[in-house]
Amino acid sequence: MSQSNSEAGAPQSGKIQWVPLESSPEAMNRVIHRLGVDASVGFSDVLGLDEELLTMVAQPVHALVFLFPLTDKFEEDRKQEATSSSNVVSPKVWFMRQTIGNACGTMAIFHAIANNQQSLPVSGEMAAFFKRTKDMTPEERAADLERDSAVAEAHKEGAAEGQTAAPKPGEDVEHHYAAFVCVDGNLYELDGRQPAPINHGPSVDVLKDGARAIRQRIQSFADDSLAFSVISLGPNSDDDY
Repeated sequence: MSQSNSEAGAPQSGKIQWVPLESSPEAMNRVIHRLGVDASVGFSDVLGLDEELLTMVAQPVHALVFLFPLTDKFEEDRKQEATSSSNVVSPKVWFMRQTIGNACGTMAIFHAIANNQQSLPVSGEMAAFFKRTKDMTPEERAADLERDSAVAEAHKEGAAEGQTAAPKPGEDVEHHYAAFVCVDGNLYELDGRQPAPINHGPSVDVLKDGARAIRQRIQSFADDSLAFSVISLGPNSDDDY
């Protein structure tokens, strides 16, 4: 899959802008390990979405993170899905709105980890954030994140980990992140720019069904020249941990 260091997500509140997080496992792992996720867990590149390449992904896969070009049409199409009466969302899904500009990489990380808390070793600042915001609304969680200096610093450190020069805070960028997780027997697409999680139907295999949903998303662009990437959350493949 192609990679990019671009990330989109203008803040709804217009108050805070972060430096975009590069679409790389190294940058994402720097964030989660600093915030308290055990080093045995990490993000890894998914080299392709066909069946043969998916067999190469380290198991078990807990979530997928999808990086894609952000277009007005794609945003509107997904907003219609999110607000449709047929989009039934389990109350067990952990979801947070995005109100910080260029925070969508860390938002995807939080959605991936939060919806797998029962099966992942999480402590430290991230565990404290999940505990503190457990009964909050998606909007209240977003407001809490705006005040969380520990998360902001971890994101900043992760952004500095990238292999390419990071854009400045608030700089216009063209790509965006979403997370795919299985919760309560269904596959959900989680994007804090959207008003709600998007239910993609029954699933107990986030890798197989998430790859299928992402392939459909990519096909909707009808432009082979665009850059996409997919990263999985599972066993840490970094030999140094």
